Amino acid sequence: MTAEELLREARDRGATFQVLDFSRLRVQAPSPLPENLMAELRQHKPAILSLLANETATDAPAGANQDNTPHLLAWAAQAAETGLTLPEPVQFLETPLRPSTTTEVGRFCRDQLKYLTLARTNLAHGGWGRFTPEWWTKMESNSLEALAALKTATEATHREGGSPE
Repeated sequence: MTAEELLREARDRGATFQVLDFSRLRVQAPSPLPENLMAELRQHKPAILSLLANETATDAPAGANQDNTPHLLAWAAQAAETGLTLPEPVQFLETPLRPSTTTEVGRFCRDQLKYLTLARTNLAHGGWGRFTPEWWTKMESNSLEALAALKTATEATHREGGSPE
């Protein structure tokens, strides 16, 4: 079954889906879903995360000021899980004054998701030592900006004729 068919079947059984931090997916249903369906949902998780992120992005009204963080994190999680590698390098600004070039999109996403997790964990616990909550907030912001820049560069390369594996 495709990811679309799995989503439809699960939803027909009353299931709802919620994308949590990074690559976590919560499935809730009025009654337990069959184990074979759950196994297939797990197997197709990256594609399902991508579909759900696309649904969220297209559900917002045109011109709405929406937070694209869940969509961005779903994209990054899928790239990291699949080890996305491009045939040609992409260049993007990792930070405003730090250009970066890579073909290993999945590896870069995995690293940024790790930094983002560290930042959010330390923010929740107030930081430690010389690493203040403000420092962790900046670390979180930098990680999200780097992922957004890489996603934009990757999509631009894909539109121009390069096709990511």
